[in-house]
Amino acid sequence: MTDRDAYLRAWEPDNVIRFPRDEWMREFAAPAAAYPDVDFLPIDMSAVYTAYLTGRFELYSSISLGEGGLQLKVIGAVPSDRDNLLFCLDTASGRVLLLGVAEGTLELVNSTFKALTGYLYEFARFVDGDTGAAGRPARARALRAAWNGIDPGALADPESWWSIALMQLEGSLR
Repeated sequence: MTDRDAYLRAWEPDNVIRFPRDEWMREFAAPAAAYPDVDFLPIDMSAVYTAYLTGRFELYSSISLGEGGLQLKVIGAVPSDRDNLLFCLDTASGRVLLLGVAEGTLELVNSTFKALTGYLYEFARFVDGDTGAAGRPARARALRAAWNGIDPGALADPESWWSIALMQLEGSLR
């Protein structure tokens, strides 16, 4: 288990924002085990995640899909398309889904909110230890192994968000 101080070191204290963990755990049906052990998220994580939203949706906005359908909370976005590609917490299950606003698509990102924070933590450590392109593919394979230990389902689909990110880091996708 990663402790609060380790997350702060990886994400940097000035690069975190709180989310209402205790309130959400009381309010939503998602199991307690689906939530991170910390009550904060990184604000900016390179090309893979941002909590800085500038479009029609704000951080922690609620989104309802269909009558009686999914109830989502916006917990971040893809930095390159922050108005359209939103990371959302499924409040019933605790899964994290990528919502393509323009197309109305949903993709599994992580099986739990806790797994998302684990992935972001390991990614921050990967970035901090980066020594350049020469060693990146081998380090990306080690990152893949770490992520598989956290949430293998997030990498099961070769077209998933995290699979594509890893292929780019490994140099197998340009």
